[in-house]
Amino acid sequence: MGEDVGGTRPSSASRTAGSLAGCRCKPGVGRRGREFRRPDCRVAVAMFFSQAGARPRTWEASQSEHKKWVEVFKACDEENKGYLSREDFKVAVVMLFGYKPSKIEADSVMSSVDPNTSGILLKEFLDIVRKKKEAQLYRNEIRHIFTAFDRHYHGYLTLEDFKKAFKQVAPKLSERIILEVFSP
Repeated sequence: MGEDVGGTRPSSASRTAGSLAGCRCKPGVGRRGREFRRPDCRVAVAMFFSQAGARPRTWEASQSEHKKWVEVFKACDEENKGYLSREDFKVAVVMLFGYKPSKIEADSVMSSVDPNTSGILLKEFLDIVRKKKEAQLYRNEIRHIFTAFDRHYHGYLTLEDFKKAFKQVAPKLSERIILEVFSP
């Protein structure tokens, strides 16, 4: 019998193998030996894989997406105030992303806007939507990368899967480092 290994959510996308090794994973017992099972460990692993690919993290909206965002802003600003109130913003998020933002998310957004305005101006709204879209695309990329290395579609990586994945994305990385990243 081996151990299940869980971990804490990484604080940024710039984590490296060395900082992943510092992940405070909790040991457990699994049927197939050491395994990454918890979603937050999957995020850490996939983030490392995507960093190893050295792909740029910039993303720009297409003209049609940008136009759609402006149209949504205008549709939600029914009184033509030139800004979105908290409730207007919630409606806009539902229209663009298909979910109602939580009170915490709405509070966070509203606290980040210019205090001299009564709400979210178009420029701020476009920046918020672009960041949300980037985060959405990044989560999808992480899920895609993890799935590519989850050879048996179990929802976790075994040590064997982990080693094979690292050989593909970072072939010169020593096995010692790979084991440190995988082990608690």
